[in-house]
Amino acid sequence: MKVIASDETPSLPAGRQANLPLIGGGTLKIDIMSKTTLSKQALQLIEDYQNLSIGQHKIPCPYFNNRRSGVRGALAVLVGKGNPKDIEEEALLFALREKVDLDNLDKTELKKFLIDHNLGIDCSAFVYHVLDTELKAQGKGGLKKYIKRPWVKNPLRKLIARLRPVENTGVATFNNGANTTKVKLSEIKPGDIIIMMNTGIKNDLHHILIVYEVSENQIKYSHSFQFTTDGQYSHGIKQGEIKIIYPTKNILEQEWSEVETHNHAKMAKELKIARLKN
Repeated sequence: MKVIASDETPSLPAGRQANLPLIGGGTLKIDIMSKTTLSKQALQLIEDYQNLSIGQHKIPCPYFNNRRSGVRGALAVLVGKGNPKDIEEEALLFALREKVDLDNLDKTELKKFLIDHNLGIDCSAFVYHVLDTELKAQGKGGLKKYIKRPWVKNPLRKLIARLRPVENTGVATFNNGANTTKVKLSEIKPGDIIIMMNTGIKNDLHHILIVYEVSENQIKYSHSFQFTTDGQYSHGIKQGEIKIIYPTKNILEQEWSEVETHNHAKMAKELKIARLKN
């Protein structure tokens, strides 16, 4: 397996192979590959979400639970769909209207301020913005030109979806066969997404992760989520790793650094690694 990011070069010569020991004896011959990542622009966007500039501090963007907000038809930033700049600017507007000096708030107070004003990012919007940035970095144009919604028949709804693409893209949109194709674990590369449909205790949640780095036996991903241990104000952008310890088995059988994310993957009615059609 060999995948190279758009702006990187391999650190090992092409075609080099290694024998990976298997449990129970024997070896599996695999191609050695260098670390590959998303473009610098996409990685910077992830970094920006992790380090919003609010007041005098850098704080991680909170998770936005769109099922709880009940807000529809508002600006993207007010429904968990904004980019980092949108969120920073909206926080400042709230502060000005309410005469709050953000410079006098510490990190905990700033995170609380954002969450109390429903400012954050949901999991699908986070993936949308990262993929959008990645495609633009590759010179392919924005994500909206690749997203299809064949289930939308009403002309007005089609127009709204075209005008507000981020707001009208959810996990189910990415999961649809018109937009992505399933890939094997052995073929995974940066920019692929891990989709969990109907997960959670009640199997009523959808979630999505984006892969930003792949190396010989490790996958790194990022996502916006709220763990049960996060409490009211500690949720937001997270990063995790999947160590490939059983190359011939599926992704659930590997070693996940985030236990709760792994549990959600196991609870999902449908779990797949997918790649955008572009």
